[in-house]
Amino acid sequence: MKIKDRINKMVQVVLAACCLASCDYLNVIPPAQPDFEDTMKDENATLGFLYSCYYGITYSNPIPYYSFEVSADETAQPPLFSTYPQQMAWGTLSPSYSAVWGSDDYNIWIPSYNHIGYIHYFLSLIDDLQPTGVTQEDKEEYKAECYFLEAYYHFRVLQAFGPCPIIPARVDPNITASDIPGRSHFDYCVDWIVDKLDQAAALLPATRPNNELGRATSTIAKALKARVLLCAASPLWNGSFPYSNWKNENYETPEYGNELVNHTYDGSKWTRALTACQEALAAAEEAGYRLFDIETANRKAERDDVPLPFVPGKEEDTPENLLFKERVRMFQYMVTANEGDNNKELIWAQRISLFSNNGGEGVESRLPNKVVKQSNGIYAGGWAAIAPTLYSAQHFYTENGKLPAYDPDFYPKDHWYTRFYEGTESPALATDRLDSEDVKNDIIKMHARREARFYAWIVFDGSQYTTKINDGHPLWINFKNKDTNGYNTGSPRNCVGTGYLSKKFIDPNIIYGANGSRIHTAPRVPFIRMAELYLNLAECHAALGNTTEALINLNVIRQRAGVQNLTEGDLTGEMNLMDWVRNERFVELFEEGHRYYDLRRWTLAPEMLKAGVRHGLNGFLVNASFEEFNVPTLINQPFKWDDRLYLLPVPTRDGLDELYSNSQLVQAPGY
Repeated sequence: MKIKDRINKMVQVVLAACCLASCDYLNVIPPAQPDFEDTMKDENATLGFLYSCYYGITYSNPIPYYSFEVSADETAQPPLFSTYPQQMAWGTLSPSYSAVWGSDDYNIWIPSYNHIGYIHYFLSLIDDLQPTGVTQEDKEEYKAECYFLEAYYHFRVLQAFGPCPIIPARVDPNITASDIPGRSHFDYCVDWIVDKLDQAAALLPATRPNNELGRATSTIAKALKARVLLCAASPLWNGSFPYSNWKNENYETPEYGNELVNHTYDGSKWTRALTACQEALAAAEEAGYRLFDIETANRKAERDDVPLPFVPGKEEDTPENLLFKERVRMFQYMVTANEGDNNKELIWAQRISLFSNNGGEGVESRLPNKVVKQSNGIYAGGWAAIAPTLYSAQHFYTENGKLPAYDPDFYPKDHWYTRFYEGTESPALATDRLDSEDVKNDIIKMHARREARFYAWIVFDGSQYTTKINDGHPLWINFKNKDTNGYNTGSPRNCVGTGYLSKKFIDPNIIYGANGSRIHTAPRVPFIRMAELYLNLAECHAALGNTTEALINLNVIRQRAGVQNLTEGDLTGEMNLMDWVRNERFVELFEEGHRYYDLRRWTLAPEMLKAGVRHGLNGFLVNASFEEFNVPTLINQPFKWDDRLYLLPVPTRDGLDELYSNSQLVQAPGY
């Protein structure tokens, strides 16, 4: 039984037994319960309690469409949604903001500190009680899992909110507000988190059997340590934080006083990060992790009976074209195939409620409004809510492994929005059925001769969504047709109008039946996978001037993508080494929660997220012509940037516990 399944069954028992009704992170479980010993009466109860400590991960993960992390420039959402990420992207977020859609628990701060409280209560009991069937070795492993979770939750807060309160142990419930810790210096937080991860890694196994997936391992701990130290070495936290006068007013960090951020560059932070990244990759390789490959994907596709996808210009079944289409299908499976499918790329993955077998909002938010016409005449479909921007479409590579704007062998810019299939014309608009394959006539040149990841994850006008989704048949996309996949004034809420949709995390074997059935397997969403470890290492080498080593690690990722290796000759004024590193992260880790933090830690957010730079195609027209639709158009949403958006504000609204009225805690700058 996977950890999420066990959590769902065990956590309710644990919570009921422990009376976990409080939202107070300091003393989550009141001490005077008559049956509190039942929380660890035997191995099953102890594991159930331990698993409840993991449960906050599902609320602080960066994947859901209502998470702050979705506010970066990869995608846009329907303007009528007004979710958390839009509040961030529009610059309207305030400390008193309360979620209109989705639980307030998804703001990272609340679930992280609440579950730190669960962890501390677990640690306070594990040595005092003697659970039946739990050995001393078991106890040490459970403690190590707690150390990992302490580090993880603190880091999630540190990433999003900046210097944060470190809560090292269970706190006396009678503590006064003035004694609650304030923010610790950023570097102090990093050192504390890294120390916890080191403690965890020393005691945890390198891998877990499939019935323990999701539980902490030494490999996960080392990979997270690498991510933490990469963040700490990056410009935002290494000399470039924009608020030089932001300090604690009352609380002091040991050895740092009232200071919260170091405003002087320290090159040794990159060296420290490099060492951690090297150790993480070596540990993962030793544990048997490797990049997902075509052979593994082909075996799963054969079991699923999933044919090769359509790719414009690759219709002829030459060996080269077949290999390219196999690579596209591989990338579709890379983020949907689970460990049981021999996906060795997943170092740490979780099943989250957003994605569920045969359901889930994570799927619905990516599907077009109409997917299948059911036998009762009613269409079934999704929300058309996760829409890549034109920037995204332009920053996946060409089939040569270069950006379209800088590839001399790609189409010139003034041809990008013209027909790829020259001499054809737009098909008649379907009215009482879905559009058919002839919509491919409207594919533009910018969407041809692109790399495999583009076709695996980006849906564009004239493309094929997946091969079986329409009652066992392909679904062909026409974003210009109001009666199928285009903008319809009668249903304006579920439309973004960028001319794109995302299909990342969509099972290639998904089928919507004409009988109303919906069949697909939920992915275990990747929190850490092998590709990130290579990219982290490449970035450290690039920052330290180790060009050869940086290119070696970048080329591992590019080789899997089927594009040309980079050489020093590719490092030009248009694309220097760090530009290649950053764009490779953008493409490979697309929509996996990294971009939000990457733009901030690189201090590129003011340029990339400012007003007037997010474009799509002209998708808010009813039954637009080919020429009307294929025009770069500013997305009609009030996107803007303010430097205060580097950090989230600590919530201050009514009804929150004493942490939020903590006199030691200073608010993020600018709020």
